[in-house]
Amino acid sequence: MSLSRFVEKWTTPAYPPDSVSEEDLGAAEQQLGAHFPEDYRKAVLDVGLPRPTIALLNAIVERKLDLHDLANFYSPKEIVEETLGWREIGMPDQLVAIASDSLGNKFCFNADQLGGESADMRAIWFFDHDFGTVDEVAPSFHAWIDAFCEVEPWHEEPS
Repeated sequence: MSLSRFVEKWTTPAYPPDSVSEEDLGAAEQQLGAHFPEDYRKAVLDVGLPRPTIALLNAIVERKLDLHDLANFYSPKEIVEETLGWREIGMPDQLVAIASDSLGNKFCFNADQLGGESADMRAIWFFDHDFGTVDEVAPSFHAWIDAFCEVEPWHEEPS
């Protein structure tokens, strides 16, 4: 599973993933009127929500990768708070924020694609709050996480 691999590579055992309950995830879905894709639901219910270390950002920056860093996964309660709060200040209404980068930009699902029933997979979208732009960054949650798992850690060479 890719989220397990992400945890091994980009987190520290001192801060294990935060567990997610089916009830909390269902409550967030109900409040937002959308069902999360099955690949996301299964991953976060099985693994939890990782807390990436600064090593991921360092590897992306130092390697000059064309990849937005992933700094924070949102709990179900935070998904609702971040989504509704950011919609009030300019994030498009169809976006559901599930995570952020180190600058507070949002990684999202498109609620228009989530509909009344859960699908196997749905794209991940990136909302840049400075420019108001929305771009698809991955065709699914697993593909998005796999992109981070492919990044090699950065080890500074001694001078």
